[in-house]
Amino acid sequence: MSNIIRADIYSIVRGKALYVTFALIMIFHIITIGTQSAGGITIGGAGNLGMEIPEVGFDGIRSASFLYSQMDTMAFFLLPLIILAAAPIFSNQTVKNDIAWGISRTKLYMSKLAIAIGLCVLMVLFHMGVGMAFATLLHGWGGITPDGFWLGLLQTVGAQLVMLIALTCIGAFLIFTFRRTAIVNGAYIAFYLIPSMLLSFFHSQGFNVTRLLDFDIMSGINRLGFLSQLETYSILTILGVGAAYIVVTTVAGIILFKRAEIK
Repeated sequence: MSNIIRADIYSIVRGKALYVTFALIMIFHIITIGTQSAGGITIGGAGNLGMEIPEVGFDGIRSASFLYSQMDTMAFFLLPLIILAAAPIFSNQTVKNDIAWGISRTKLYMSKLAIAIGLCVLMVLFHMGVGMAFATLLHGWGGITPDGFWLGLLQTVGAQLVMLIALTCIGAFLIFTFRRTAIVNGAYIAFYLIPSMLLSFFHSQGFNVTRLLDFDIMSGINRLGFLSQLETYSILTILGVGAAYIVVTTVAGIILFKRAEIK
């Protein structure tokens, strides 16, 4: 499996897709931090219900809170990375050769998932690191670093990363199940948007959906950006849902792939 991973890393590094995706993230930071505009795709959505929104700042220290709030937006940038890691064996029709050479389907699945998770971690580090560095370059660090700042950053980003890894596992499951990029794109985006949209709608109609937010993966990513404000029960529920998605989609994906007829 390590040989597959090394070959995939070599192919990804030599290609353009990874750099294009990260360039788009950088452009996103230039637009939002550079213009001091708290934009985003889902910022202020259902996941913020019941949360005390901190004052948005764009110096090095306060940009961390802003970048937490944009972590759910990173899910859109995550999709092309998942496809980059797992889809080429189907689009290039090399999967039959891999299987013919004696590579087990489980190892093939897990190797592509490992690459996708690695790219997910790299994306999160890039998002936070470049975002804070750019904010510091433009607006300074912002004074004395508050006590517990780095620990809080590690805990918040770590919790949000668990949920993004869950999304990565879902994306890999969709790729190995449907093996068509167009279907994967539609299913992933629908999974991303529809639950949050429904929760926002029901909230606008006067229903109390606060507890349900803990079970929506995208709202969970958003809410974990306010980690210090969440009850322990909510944190454990959100992370438990993420862990369940990781285990269920990985096991189900391997089982379905092992049973699939590869043409």
